[in-house]
Amino acid sequence: MISSEQALRELFDWASARGFAGHDPHDLLSSPILSKIQNPPARLVALQIGRRSHFDLHTLFNVPKNENAKALALFLSGLLRAKSSATPNWEEQANLFGERLVSLMCDGGGWGYPFPWQSRTHFLPANTPNIVTTSFAGTSLIELYKVAPSHELREAIQQSAAYIESLQVLNSKLNTLNSASAFGYAANDPQIVFNASLLGAEFLLKAGKLLSNSEYIQLARQAAWFVASNQQTDGGWKYGLEASQTWIDSFHTGFVIVSMKSIADTLGDERLAESARKGFEYYKANFVEPDYAIRYFPHSRYPIDSHALGQAMVTFCEFGDRETAQKIADWTIKNIRSPKGYFYYQRHRLFTNKIAYMRWSNAWIFRGLSSVVAGFPGLPGGENE
Repeated sequence: MISSEQALRELFDWASARGFAGHDPHDLLSSPILSKIQNPPARLVALQIGRRSHFDLHTLFNVPKNENAKALALFLSGLLRAKSSATPNWEEQANLFGERLVSLMCDGGGWGYPFPWQSRTHFLPANTPNIVTTSFAGTSLIELYKVAPSHELREAIQQSAAYIESLQVLNSKLNTLNSASAFGYAANDPQIVFNASLLGAEFLLKAGKLLSNSEYIQLARQAAWFVASNQQTDGGWKYGLEASQTWIDSFHTGFVIVSMKSIADTLGDERLAESARKGFEYYKANFVEPDYAIRYFPHSRYPIDSHALGQAMVTFCEFGDRETAQKIADWTIKNIRSPKGYFYYQRHRLFTNKIAYMRWSNAWIFRGLSSVVAGFPGLPGGENE
């Protein structure tokens, strides 16, 4: 079996040859045919068909390959950790990622997905800014700024922080704590999703530290307290507050506990640190198989999803368990890697879904492998070193 270092390099070369652009499990509504659908339930069905299909429908429906800001952010964050282990000209490539992300920023700040998105409650047209994409993109720019500061990067960080601040939600659902706050998913989608709100809080805290903005720091603290207050007794979190958001999955749980730990470490908040520790114990007990495959849902081995594997590598590295992260990387390389250097979408009980998705699969595997190869969770000289 090839090493994590070789897999990382070959994956970067594969993605680079494609301009880091590609298809996504959720982009079928970008089809010139399916984009004409106006009925929300029909849109949701079309999106789910694309996400669940075992066959690549993109050519059939003429779906364009797009540059995805979240994919670029994951490649950038990974590259800043792996450096020359990924590519000899990593500094030049990192700056190019930064330039591309700045150019993709929406008017008014923030980043969105390059495809239309239909949720159970809202429709987001292509490139509508959302808190998750903005948090990943903004965080990667903060990491780049610490290595190669520039006015353009600082301005983009300021704009994206202002956008996330604008998503603050204050309503009766937040009465579990005094001065509680949370962040909605997008301007036209104020639903409170725990991982998304906490990702926004983590970015806002980092931006507040960089920009010396105490208001951002306090908002982040309050949002983290709110998420901690909604932790279940077993250590996990439901996806969100709505009655339709009661499921729990591995990669969103990973988002929550990694962000919670980052915020706790930065603020020196023991209550948040205990929430992160309890969440990590839940994660280990419910999502890690004996052979180090990662479950998607707590009570079933399959599907084994590339996104969940990449996030699991990040999660264990962030919590200081690089040995387990390495074993997850080894399983991933052995079981879902193509000989061409990219990684497949999902492993099922009887077959493997071999579709090559840029953002969902390969950017996340790259981000995970970069932490494994680098051997430390944070960045040299950074807050999490």
